[in-house]
Amino acid sequence: MNDTLYWVMLKQEGKKIIAYSIGLALYDWIITWIYPIIIQSPDIEEIPKCFPSAVKRVFGVATGEEVDLSYEAYISAQLFGRLWTLLISFYGVNAANALLAQPMEQGFMAYPLSAPASRTEILNTQIGVLLTELVVVIGTTLGGIYAATAHFEIKIARWQYVRLGILAFSLSLAISAYSLLLTLLFDTAEESERYASALTFAFYGLDVVSSLSDRLSGLKYLTPFGLFRPQEILQKKTMPTRGFVILGVISGVTLILAGILFSRKDLVV
Repeated sequence: MNDTLYWVMLKQEGKKIIAYSIGLALYDWIITWIYPIIIQSPDIEEIPKCFPSAVKRVFGVATGEEVDLSYEAYISAQLFGRLWTLLISFYGVNAANALLAQPMEQGFMAYPLSAPASRTEILNTQIGVLLTELVVVIGTTLGGIYAATAHFEIKIARWQYVRLGILAFSLSLAISAYSLLLTLLFDTAEESERYASALTFAFYGLDVVSSLSDRLSGLKYLTPFGLFRPQEILQKKTMPTRGFVILGVISGVTLILAGILFSRKDLVV
């Protein structure tokens, strides 16, 4: 990895990382602050029953007769179930585009390649920056939840959130990996980002549709989002080991293919 390039690219991405991190941390505090107020309402158990089962399934909320008022069910519905998943996924698409597609299109990649550094070293550096970004954004979200729940004296199983964070990192890395691959298959940054976004949205849509009913549940096996079930992990109903392995394999294979393409791509030096 090229240390100089790493810090240059990380500085370039700095404002975006800070903006996402602060925004997520503030959102964590707001929804955690609201939680104690909500559960004290005398009508709270009746509100979830007003929503159709399909809606509750889409947001990863239990559909049984008994209303789950736990913080884990709440945070899954308000953050992890859909909003955060989509946010970190498209963050990965955008980061991959900014780290590889845009430098190649603008000719910036010619400078590090003209130095005594191999293409493998350059690509590994960009991947290193990407990994750093994902760790910071996901870590900030978890840190915000830890701080907010401690402040409002809400007890949580912290280790379960670590597991969820690792799975979220695996998911966002898999999406970032195929986004990097697409940057090498198309000539412009606009094209690669458009196709990566479309593919990500298609995967996300399949996951949403698979949640609507048991008849459509098989669609979750066609999308990486189907491996991310926050409430089940937070409430210790399932272990995310299978998701780690599958997403890790997807990321590894895709990044290897990206490395092969990058080594062969015609770049102006």
